[in-house]
Amino acid sequence: LPTGREDLTAAVVGGRLYATGGRGGDFYLSTVEAFDPQTGVWAALAPMPTVRTAAGAAVLDGKIYVVGGMQLGGSNSTYLATMEVYDPATDAWSQAPPMSTARSYLGVAALGGKLYAVGGGNDDDGSLSSAEVFDPQTQTWAPIAPMSTERKYVMMTAVQGKLYAAGGDDSHDYTLRSVESYDPQQNRWEAVTPMSSTHDV
Repeated sequence: LPTGREDLTAAVVGGRLYATGGRGGDFYLSTVEAFDPQTGVWAALAPMPTVRTAAGAAVLDGKIYVVGGMQLGGSNSTYLATMEVYDPATDAWSQAPPMSTARSYLGVAALGGKLYAVGGGNDDDGSLSSAEVFDPQTQTWAPIAPMSTERKYVMMTAVQGKLYAAGGDDSHDYTLRSVESYDPQQNRWEAVTPMSSTHDV
């Protein structure tokens, strides 16, 4: 990476890997860089409108949706509910409707043409079990069934029509082995086989 960063988001569109935001030392970032595996070259792109770290990202219809996270506000961090959308075709960002709940270190994934955001944490609520879904057709967020466990630093992905939320930390900062899956047809989470060891990010 041209810019050293942690707590960034990463997404793949059109065969290129996009790295957005994150933190470099004491500085939160809005910079965006893309890696082309055909040339082995990183390129700087239009920065996000919002400096943010510990956000989540997923791809819908060839665009990157970056949601939540936190930014510096004076001496403290401000937790974000905002969402911004990057269009690789135009190298431009646009604003999208915010989540109902500010979340950092959340899990984000796309499934069935919709964007799901789960867990995470903020100063008001601590670690979260709540979850919500964004429909790009109606441009609205709606709540879905909460996870059975509060999770921040959670990782989430979609496999065979279901979402899987794995690991993270609970409200007591206990690192989790547990994994649960979400069925959007049933609007229900269920526990699946836990990981063999604990993981957070």
